[in-house]
Amino acid sequence: MKETTLKFHIHFPVKPYLHKYLTHKFGPNFTYSKTSILSPVIKAVLTENVSSDLMGFEDSELYEVVIPQHYFNKNSISFSVNKTYQFNNDVDHIFREELFQFMVLNNEIYGIKFRTSFRDYLKKFDITENDVKYETLLKHFQRNHRKKEEETPCTVS
Repeated sequence: MKETTLKFHIHFPVKPYLHKYLTHKFGPNFTYSKTSILSPVIKAVLTENVSSDLMGFEDSELYEVVIPQHYFNKNSISFSVNKTYQFNNDVDHIFREELFQFMVLNNEIYGIKFRTSFRDYLKKFDITENDVKYETLLKHFQRNHRKKEEETPCTVS
């Protein structure tokens, strides 16, 4: 008789724009693998014995992550509801870093204005102003991603 491999399905609450981002990049669900960019995020949420004081948010959607049985067999799992919100935070950092890198590279290599790249990136994932406030993302970009070595202040044009 063939042995059945178990898989565990965890549904992480994420904000709508991150749900669109994850679905576009990884599909409607993500199966854990060591080589993915999401692996350290998932591992930190499931295995680090750190309490999280992150609270839920009103407009959340659920993103499914499939964890193979062998992962559970090899790791000590520590799971709490509040820690599931850490997944949203960590994915948000990845999303913003990719967005900001896209904006900077397009500007440096092709001379494309930051706002044009910003709109193109969000359009690719069908992320609208209703999903996330554009001004908030742009302000974060201006604060944290200035031109190299403070040559000139980074202005969003």
